[in-house]
Amino acid sequence: MTMLQLYNRLQHLVFITISFLIIMLSCQSLAFARGQTNGDLPSKADVQNQLDTLNKQKDLSAQDKLVQQDLIDTLATLEKIERVKDETVQLRQKVAQAPEKMRQATDALNALSDVNSDDEMRKTLSTLSLRQLELRVAQVLDDLQNSQSDLAAYNSQLVSLQTQPERVQNAMYTASQQIQQIRNRLDGNNVGEAALRPSQQVLLQAQQALLNAQIDQQRKSLEGNTVLQDTLQKQRDYVTANSNRLEHQLQLLQEAVNSKRLTLTEKTAQEAISPDETARIQANPLVKQELDINHQLSQRLIVATKNGNMLMQQNIKVKNWLDRALQSERNIKEQIAVLKGSLLLSRILYQQQQTLPSADELEDMTNRIADLRLEQFEINQQRDALFQSNAFVDKLEEGHTSEVNDEVHDALLQVVEMRRELLDQLNKQLGNQLMMAINLQINQQQLMSVSKNLKSILTQQIFWVNSNRPMGWDWLKAFPQTLKEQFSAMKITVNWQKAWPAVFIAFLAGLPLLLIASLIRWRLKWLKAYQQKLAAAVGSLRNDSQLNTPKAILIDLIRALPVCLIILALGLILLTMQLNISDLLWAFSKKLALFWLVFGLCWKVLEKEGVAIRHFGMPTQLTSHWRLQIVRISLALLPLHFWSVVAELSPLNLMDDVLGQAVIFLNLLVITLLVWPLCRESWRDKESHGIRLVTVTILSIIPVALMVVTATGYFYTTLRLAGRWIETVYLVIIWNLLYQTVLRGLSVAARRIAWRRALARRQNLIKEGAEGRGTTGRTHHRAGAN
Repeated sequence: MTMLQLYNRLQHLVFITISFLIIMLSCQSLAFARGQTNGDLPSKADVQNQLDTLNKQKDLSAQDKLVQQDLIDTLATLEKIERVKDETVQLRQKVAQAPEKMRQATDALNALSDVNSDDEMRKTLSTLSLRQLELRVAQVLDDLQNSQSDLAAYNSQLVSLQTQPERVQNAMYTASQQIQQIRNRLDGNNVGEAALRPSQQVLLQAQQALLNAQIDQQRKSLEGNTVLQDTLQKQRDYVTANSNRLEHQLQLLQEAVNSKRLTLTEKTAQEAISPDETARIQANPLVKQELDINHQLSQRLIVATKNGNMLMQQNIKVKNWLDRALQSERNIKEQIAVLKGSLLLSRILYQQQQTLPSADELEDMTNRIADLRLEQFEINQQRDALFQSNAFVDKLEEGHTSEVNDEVHDALLQVVEMRRELLDQLNKQLGNQLMMAINLQINQQQLMSVSKNLKSILTQQIFWVNSNRPMGWDWLKAFPQTLKEQFSAMKITVNWQKAWPAVFIAFLAGLPLLLIASLIRWRLKWLKAYQQKLAAAVGSLRNDSQLNTPKAILIDLIRALPVCLIILALGLILLTMQLNISDLLWAFSKKLALFWLVFGLCWKVLEKEGVAIRHFGMPTQLTSHWRLQIVRISLALLPLHFWSVVAELSPLNLMDDVLGQAVIFLNLLVITLLVWPLCRESWRDKESHGIRLVTVTILSIIPVALMVVTATGYFYTTLRLAGRWIETVYLVIIWNLLYQTVLRGLSVAARRIAWRRALARRQNLIKEGAEGRGTTGRTHHRAGAN
């Protein structure tokens, strides 16, 4: 048999084998698909066998590769189905066990109220040694750390459960759409799509089964959501109460440790101060001098022990703050990811903003660490000097030969030995302080970083999240009922037992402001007379000055101060009366005082025979027009001021504030109607500068934009931007006053320069005339002589 014949025969056998395998795979796929039509999915073993059979082939056609990929995807889908079913079973077990876990948490929470009193606890701790107390402190710290971890886990799970309805709704909607798409493909309803392979049909049916299993799992999770939430909340309550108990227990343990350490330190110090030498030896000047040094060291040791105890307490407190801040950061990120764009997110963010951990009161440990290092270095130097006691004592005895004998020498050796022990303990205390100070600095830096990051996240997210419902038709229909509920919920409470004594104190605090306001009112006539004197000097070449206008504006500013001071005094009185809105009224009074200072100044400047007319040369009719506009705009800005203060201090109250939302919307509409004519007048004024036109135009457009923002539900964002807009209005007013003052100063300077030039020209003319007359006289004199 030739090689060619052998090759042809082998090729024929291979072809027959491959054809047989393809036929077998097709039959199995048809049977596979037939089983699917009956609603049964193949087992993983069947799919794996088909995949193994296909993988044994060396050369796969394009169709075989597609079948191979279908089998791989089907196998992965079947594994997912099993995993989803297992998770569903675990979920059912978890829901079934929830009532028992809730009962256990309730019992544990009730058991916390049966703990021993503080006095009994202190008595028990007083019997323990310092080592036992330190071991207990370490154990309680570990328990507290575990409790904080459990609390973080429960909070994370609660956030997940609270946001589960939205996620389940989206997931079920997406799954139902995918199931419909799969059904359309299996039924052949998709136009233009080729016929499905049997293996592809099996894959689609497996994917359909997976989606159905996932929908079933989502339904089960929704059914058990309330039970699991109640259980987790009860567990969280227990862990929170247990954490508080552990923190209190840690405080008692730390007090016991501090007391124990201080007792030991004072005992050592007492031994150093009163050794067993006789009074005669202690009366020796050299011995007495060294004993005084020991006494100073013992006092330093007591102070170091107290400082170490304080550092330990600060470490525990800052560490707890850091743990809570990190937990808040994790919770906020999860809530933002899940609840993005919802009203619930805005409420949660506002609450987090109110309870944000603050790092403003933390002490900078850099200088303290440097001082501890320096003090420890000095202590080590003193310890090194006492390394050889005999040599040190011999050096002390130099020059005191007459005062030293064997008893004095032994006493000095004992004093030096005691000093070395004091220095050892002091060095140990300073080392512990240094370690705790470094740890405290690291924790403080982390806390400040986390707090700064949290503040940045909250500020950014709160600003861009809608705080209220959009002002649509549903909002309008519900407005009367919601407004009624809002009014019924409004309460102003006064604690009269504390308020009456506080009123007297508040009056005393506001008395200086009232006295200053009275003094200004008393000297008001003199101020007006002086201002009239400055106005009379305007235009006079001899009396007019560039400082006259700033002086006149300063007088107007002082004239506006009494009302500002009275507003601040009233706000201070209300602050100390301890109303439930005292902080809000105090903050509003400060803003109102600044508001009156700016607009009151404008009113004074624009009054008849005022600075605008006498100094700036404005027509009387124009100043009257601007005064009327100032009154209208200032009154329109008052509601905006009040609600901007509410947004700063208590943003949670904005959530259901339909009254504020409606008032601010109408308020912005009124401001727009008042500002647009001013903008139009500025554009018609041919002398207006480009920067002024742009500024006025932007200030006129902003109220319109804020109306749109308010109507879409971003009420908090509107109020924050409105506050910045009002501050910009203040700056524009001050800028205009400065601009007019500078122009007035330049005009005075130009007039003076022109007058001086005219005076110099006149003097030159007089001088030239005198010289001309002198020349003519000399000519006539020569003619007569001739």
